[in-house]
Amino acid sequence: MTSTILDVQTELVEKARSFVPRLRDRAKETEEIRRIPDATINELKESGLFYILRSKQFGGYQTNMRTYTDIVTEISRGCGSTGWIVALCCIRELMISESFSEKTHQEIYGSGGDIVFSGVFEPRKIQVKKVEGGYIIEEGYWPFCSGSLHATWGYFGMPIVDEDGNVVDQGLITLPMSQVEITDDWHVMGLCGTGSNSINMKNVFVPDHRVVSFTDAIAGKFQSDHFRDIPLYNTALFPALAMSIGVPGLGMAKAALELFMEKLPNRRAANLGVEYLGDAVTTHHQAAEASLKIETAAMHFYQVADRLDACAVSGEYMSKFERVKALANIGYAVQSCKEAIDILILATGSAYVGNGNPMQRIGRDFAALYTHRTVSPITSKENFGRELCGLSSNTKNI
Repeated sequence: MTSTILDVQTELVEKARSFVPRLRDRAKETEEIRRIPDATINELKESGLFYILRSKQFGGYQTNMRTYTDIVTEISRGCGSTGWIVALCCIRELMISESFSEKTHQEIYGSGGDIVFSGVFEPRKIQVKKVEGGYIIEEGYWPFCSGSLHATWGYFGMPIVDEDGNVVDQGLITLPMSQVEITDDWHVMGLCGTGSNSINMKNVFVPDHRVVSFTDAIAGKFQSDHFRDIPLYNTALFPALAMSIGVPGLGMAKAALELFMEKLPNRRAANLGVEYLGDAVTTHHQAAEASLKIETAAMHFYQVADRLDACAVSGEYMSKFERVKALANIGYAVQSCKEAIDILILATGSAYVGNGNPMQRIGRDFAALYTHRTVSPITSKENFGRELCGLSSNTKNI
């Protein structure tokens, strides 16, 4: 049984790796049309790579966070935007699977068609009313909904209110994307192909069974009683979410190094005392430094993935201290990727500024990822340091 599971996981990673050449061929198109091409979406569905964290009960592969990390890294080597979408759409499968009840799962997966999730937690504007049997979102606005153009179901953050309108908790909701309005406003400099448009809702009813406490979910108090014997669905929610935002950066950094080394043999040097750039001591230092920083990032990412899996298998939910540390590992890995890419951009020279240069696209895609506060190297280190010093993390939702 174990051998069969490993074979399936290895096959999925190999499938992801086989996508790299075609994703690089489509990267320019993906950026220009501001969404993932339909051909790529269809291939990801046909290959099963969208379903790596879906339960076997509902047609998925039910793998683990290490396999997820492998696959997201490979896809991101091919195209940053596509890697971002695979990362977030798949992690939403995990969030939906572990957070919601069997009734909700039967409703979602019994609705027919290819189920793909998009969503975003924090609304910038929202008015909610408690009514019999659920909630009415009178008005809601959520920006940055990655994958919105390809999704059939969504998950969103929402304040849970009582009958008097008082906020009593923070919640997660899920609903068909047919009930929301997508605003075409994703005009950006990086991760252009993710279609991370804004979502608007007006007078949308959400039944009680499709609303769960986010406070409970991040503490491992899940409503998925029917999945309690499946280790994957005991995975700590917030560190897994942070991995989905950070891991694409590892693939981008690897792609940058590969691109630099591929171009290097034919690059002539100027004012370095050698004819070719590959013979320059400066280049040797830059290549080595970038490579080692990428290896450092990988070690931190895989440490988190393996610890998430180990805790899930043990049946004990990851402790608050470990969750805070995991965020610090992820932030440190993201910073290492940034430093590696910065080195490679500098080593690329003035060719980098040319529109259409793949290195420039990688740089812009990573710059967009780096701004996401969930993986902030500064905040995550501060929070871990506070925990080490016997204080509480300043970030409560971990």
